[in-house]
Amino acid sequence: MMTKLNRCLLLLPMLFLLAQQGAFAQVELRWDTHGVGFSVPSNFKIETNNAEEFTASNDNLYLSIIPIQDENLTKDHLADAVIAMAKELNYDVVDEVDKADVDDFTGYYVKGRKEGVNAVLMAMMDTESSTNLLVVIVYADGYENKAVDIAGSFFAYD
Repeated sequence: MMTKLNRCLLLLPMLFLLAQQGAFAQVELRWDTHGVGFSVPSNFKIETNNAEEFTASNDNLYLSIIPIQDENLTKDHLADAVIAMAKELNYDVVDEVDKADVDDFTGYYVKGRKEGVNAVLMAMMDTESSTNLLVVIVYADGYENKAVDIAGSFFAYD
C-alpha cells in the first residue's frame, strides 16, 4: 500500500515539470497601431505602447520596437540599416549578421554585445505594406534563445 509520502514523492517531479513549463509560457502581444504581433514570455509587462514606440520587458529580456514609415525602403537598405544601427550603438562584438524572413516580414539581424549587455538588433520590412520596424531585444546571459524566439515570432496582421 502506497503511503501519502510515497505518493507525494511520485507527484513532486510532475509538479516541478508543470511549474517549469508555466514559467516559460508564451503569450501573444499585438501592437495595433502598426499591425504587428509577436510572442513573449507570459511575465512580460508592457511599458510603452504608442504610435512612436512599443516596449515591454521582464527581469531578463527587454523588447523595443520603433516603426519607420518609408515606401522607398528596400531589402538592401535593411541590411545597411541594421549594420548602421549596431555601429551607431557602438556594439563591441557583432556576430551572426544574417537575413531574417519571418511571416510577412523580411529583414536582417545581428547579435551584439556592448559593455556586457547582449542584444539582438533587427531591421524588418513588411512585404505587404510600408511598415518597417527597428527592433532591439536586450537579454541577460543565458537568455539568448528566448531573445531569438521573440525575434522569430513577429507577424503582420490587418
